Amino acid sequence: MKVKWMLLGLLIVALLIPSAVGATPRDDKGMGMGKAQDPREKVFAENKERMMNWVNNCERWIERMQEKVNTSNLGEESKLRIQERIRNLDLKMEQIRSQISNANNYYELVDAMRQAKLLWINMSKEMRLIAYENTITQMESIISKLEELADRFESYGLDTTQLRNAIEDANSTLSEIKSKIANGEDVFSELKELKKKIETAFAEAKRLAIEYKPKPSNGIVMANVNGSFELNGTLNALIKGSGNVTVSPESSVSQANGTSVAIVVRGNTAVTGEGNFKIVAHGNGTLTMTGSGSYSYKECVSDKFTTGSFNESVTIKFGCGQV
Repeated sequence: MKVKWMLLGLLIVALLIPSAVGATPRDDKGMGMGKAQDPREKVFAENKERMMNWVNNCERWIERMQEKVNTSNLGEESKLRIQERIRNLDLKMEQIRSQISNANNYYELVDAMRQAKLLWINMSKEMRLIAYENTITQMESIISKLEELADRFESYGLDTTQLRNAIEDANSTLSEIKSKIANGEDVFSELKELKKKIETAFAEAKRLAIEYKPKPSNGIVMANVNGSFELNGTLNALIKGSGNVTVSPESSVSQANGTSVAIVVRGNTAVTGEGNFKIVAHGNGTLTMTGSGSYSYKECVSDKFTTGSFNESVTIKFGCGQV
């Protein structure tokens, strides 16, 4: 928008100030003995400086965005994709800077402005996409953490229906935003709506967090495994994914739903499975996994989480006393 107004102003100035081609330079007394300062040169210099300041502001925006992305917790794939967009944008800004800087008169500056306007149409869209993609990736990360909390609360035994409904609502809006961005549509209002829905989910998560009070003797384990696993002990656990699961005794299963595996087990139990699963458990027990995956656990509730990954097998002991 600033470029359009600057271009309009520049064109108006060019039309209002009469051409002096062929005019004889005059001194202050009108005798033609010296060259009086041409007011157009001053106006030209001011407009050129104004445009260069605009370029500088755009480049500072690019630098800030680059720094923000570099220091963010975005996934590597998302970070590389946004960084590539920023590099392309930076190259276009260099092109505009060169065109404006090399303009020596009104005609060249107006032509540079025309070229800058054409580039700016694509650049402004690219800048919005960079900002939107950065925001969307961060919101995806927030929603993922909310889903992790929902799994932890559910494995503990809390009713997470309202939280999961709020998360599903946010995910639905997020999918709509991605579709609109792919079609080149502006999503400013949709992002505001998504923020409100995430805030609603957060409020429900905070309410559940008050009820979430594992015993000091409990341990916590959260894991993803593509392969097989064995889970034994006195515990509360949520197991979901796809594959085959066997629970002993069967009476320890308190919930099962959906076409894929999604079960909650309670008490002294042994669970084995083969497939692709997410496991969240509280209590005292042992989890052995074979295949590939990742894990995060606390031996005792008061400990900090220990995280890791595996490509063959790993055994995790959690809990530091009787339940």
